[in-house]
Amino acid sequence: MRKLHTAALIAPFAAALLLAPAPAFAHDVLTGSNPKDEETLDTVPEEVVLTFNNSPMEGGSGSAVVVTGPDGEEHQEGDLTFDGTDVSVGLAPLAEAGEYSIAFRVVSSDGHPIQDTLTFSVTEDAVAAAAPEEPEEDPAGAEEEAGENAETVDESPAAAEEDPAAQESGTSPVMVLAGIVVAVAAIGAVVLVVVRMRNRPGTGSGEGSAQK
Repeated sequence: MRKLHTAALIAPFAAALLLAPAPAFAHDVLTGSNPKDEETLDTVPEEVVLTFNNSPMEGGSGSAVVVTGPDGEEHQEGDLTFDGTDVSVGLAPLAEAGEYSIAFRVVSSDGHPIQDTLTFSVTEDAVAAAAPEEPEEDPAGAEEEAGENAETVDESPAAAEEDPAAQESGTSPVMVLAGIVVAVAAIGAVVLVVVRMRNRPGTGSGEGSAQK
């Protein structure tokens, strides 16, 4: 009877231990992402968002998200953003179609690192739609520009040579001074010749004989 009584007392405690939840020994895991793994996108994404079952530890050098394009270049931009169970990073404009990889490493809530690699693809249409539009050339503006270029050609050195005013404006001060010196010398020579002719002896007697 004593043994039965002891067993009856132990049974509830044993049942309670069996029904109690077991301690969680599993580490945090990735539960979703945007873009999704192996997804093909018709629009270019502006960021990558990773979602975990628990909030990862923020900051530190142990967390990183690297997005590599088909050209082998990295396209993540800015620092990681932690928002509850979400970790996100911005993307630079994706200008090439093809497959992109998302390599991530974060520190889980229990201090253990979580790392993996996802992929997504971008179509040609998505890249073309995201490309900046080039401004259309205005035909009227092109004609006006052509007219301005024509006027500029008319003012070339050849046209300046045909313009007397341009030639005169291009005369150097040295040439002007030389011309003045030559003119003064010529006038002086003429005056000298006239004076000598008036002072010649035969000139006065000849005039007197003619008057008689």
